[in-house]
Amino acid sequence: MFTSARSPELSEGRRTLPPLVSHDRGRAVIWLGGEHDIATVALLRDTLAGVISDGSADVVVDLQRVTFIDAAVIGAMLDGREALVRQSRRFSLRSPSTCAMHVLTLCGLSGLVESASSLPHERTSEKR
Repeated sequence: MFTSARSPELSEGRRTLPPLVSHDRGRAVIWLGGEHDIATVALLRDTLAGVISDGSADVVVDLQRVTFIDAAVIGAMLDGREALVRQSRRFSLRSPSTCAMHVLTLCGLSGLVESASSLPHERTSEKR
């Protein structure tokens, strides 16, 4: 089964942006960009754990700037979703790049993607 996709616009070496967190409309937004795989999954897990333990906000992961994503990252996001569901909180994905949407579709997870108009696309109150 194909579990990763690389965006064609990434022709230079590996470029990964660390997850950033902002808060908007009572939800925590985790912004991912660049390549995310087994090498970066621990940082995503830590970010998710921090957001989950910080309060009662629902969580949105923005995938607009993701150029590569693999099954390890999908697994981390699903683990975060399960933790939130146990707390009666919501988890969703937003604005997936073409490669991210391809992987989500292959994994049967396109239903986790919310409409693009659900949240503004600007970063506010960034923290790490």
